[in-house]
Amino acid sequence: MRHLKRPDSLLWQLLLFLGLPLIGLWGVSALSSYSSALTAATQAYDRTLLASTRTIAERLVVKDGRLQVDVPWVVLDSFELNMNDRLFYKVVDTHGRVISGYDDLPDIPSHIRRTELYPALAWFYHTSYQNQPIRVASLLQPVNEGGVNGMAKIYVAETLSSRRQLAASLLVSSLLVQGILVLLTLLLAWWLLRKVLKPMRQLSTIMVRRDPSVLTPLPDLLPWSETRLLIVAFNRYIERLRSLISRQERFSADASHQLKTPLTVLKTQLSFALASPDPAHWRESLEGMSGTLDSTISLTERLLQLSKIKDQDLSRQRSLERVNLVAIAQECCFSRLAQARSKQVDLGYEGENAEVWIQGDAILLAEMCANLLDNALKYTPEEGTVTIRVRYDGASVVLELEDSGPGIEAERRQQALQPFHRLDNAAGMQGAGLGLALVNDIARWHQTRPELLVSETLGGLLVRVRLTAA
Repeated sequence: MRHLKRPDSLLWQLLLFLGLPLIGLWGVSALSSYSSALTAATQAYDRTLLASTRTIAERLVVKDGRLQVDVPWVVLDSFELNMNDRLFYKVVDTHGRVISGYDDLPDIPSHIRRTELYPALAWFYHTSYQNQPIRVASLLQPVNEGGVNGMAKIYVAETLSSRRQLAASLLVSSLLVQGILVLLTLLLAWWLLRKVLKPMRQLSTIMVRRDPSVLTPLPDLLPWSETRLLIVAFNRYIERLRSLISRQERFSADASHQLKTPLTVLKTQLSFALASPDPAHWRESLEGMSGTLDSTISLTERLLQLSKIKDQDLSRQRSLERVNLVAIAQECCFSRLAQARSKQVDLGYEGENAEVWIQGDAILLAEMCANLLDNALKYTPEEGTVTIRVRYDGASVVLELEDSGPGIEAERRQQALQPFHRLDNAAGMQGAGLGLALVNDIARWHQTRPELLVSETLGGLLVRVRLTAA
C-alpha cells in the first residue's frame, strides 16, 4: 500500500484531483451557509425587536398636553425571556425629548434607509453601545391627540450574542453534514479507484513476472472500453514481435542450412588437395574452391539483402523518393551485357526511352532489376533472348522482364517466390533460390507484388511488377 501514497501514484493524484475541489467547495459552502444563517437569524430577531417597539408604541399616552409612556419592566422581561442578550430602549417625543429609556442610545444614522420588509415606518441598523455591538430597531409612531401632533420615535436595541450563537449553531450543523458528505464522497472515490486500478495492477504483475520467451497474448483484464484498446495494442505488438522472432529463427535456420553445403564442399576440396601430391590436382581443387567461394559470397550477399528487406518491411520505415525507372532498368541491362555475351544471349531493353518517374527507393529497385536479370540469364539457354522493358499502363508504371527459358509451371509460381525454394526445371543450375524471393520482398516493400506469367512472344517466364507513378 505504500507505493499508492507516492506523488506519482495515479490513485493519489486522482484523489487529490477530486478531494481538493471538494474541500474548496466545502469551505465556500460553509461561508455561504454562515452568511445565510446569519441573515436568517437577523431577520428572526428583527421581527422580535419590531414587536417590542410596537408594544411600547401602544403604551404612548397624552396627559396634560404632554406625551408620556408607561413601560413596565414586565413588558421588557417578556422579550428577554430565554435570551442571553441585554435589551435597551429609548422613547423620544414629538419635540425630540427623551421621555423614557436610555438617553444616550444612538439615533438612526443618516445613511440608513427604511426597511421594506414590514408595513411600518421602521429602520434597522447595527451600532455599538456601552462597548458592545448591538442591533437597533427604530419605529416612528404618529401622535395626534390632546393637542399633541407629530411623530414619536421608539428605539429598542439588543446585543448580538443570541444571533451569533444561532448562526454558529447553523454553521456547525452545515459543516458537519457537508463534511460527512465530502468524506463519504472521497471514501467512495477511493474505493472505486482501487477497484478500477486493481486489474491494472494485476496486469503489471503479470508483465513483470512473465518470462521473456513467453509471447502469448495478454489476458483481457481491463474490462472497460477505454482501456481495452491498451490490451489490443499490447497484443498486436506481441504478435508483431512473435512474427519477427519467428521469421528470424526460420531465416537463421534456412541460412545455416544453405551455408552448410558450400562449406562442406570447400572442406572436401581442401582435403582432396592436401591429400594429393599432384600439382594438377591442386590446381583443379583450387579452381573448384574458387567457384565454390564465388557461389558462397553471392549466397551471403543475397541473404544479407533478404534480411535487410524483411526488416524494413516489418518496420514500415519507407523513405520514398522520385526515381527514374528507365535509367535504373537500362543501367542494370548494360551491367549484364558481358554476362549475356558469354552465353550468346540476346539481352535488350524495350519500352519508354524518356524519363519515367515513380515513387520508390532507387537502391532497392536497382537490386530488384539485377535479381530479375541474373535469374533470367541463369536459366535462359545459350543463344536465347532476355528482354527488359518499362511502359505505362494507365496510371501505373509497369516493369517487365521476359526470357526464352523454361519458364515456371502455374502451380509452382507461388512457391518460386519463397526463399530457399529452387525448382527442378533447370538441371545443372546452381543457386540458393533467393532471386525471385528478393524480387518479391522488394515489391512488397513498394506495396505491390510481382506477377509470374508465360511470355507469349519468347515462350519463357514473364515477370511483371506494377509501380506507382510519381
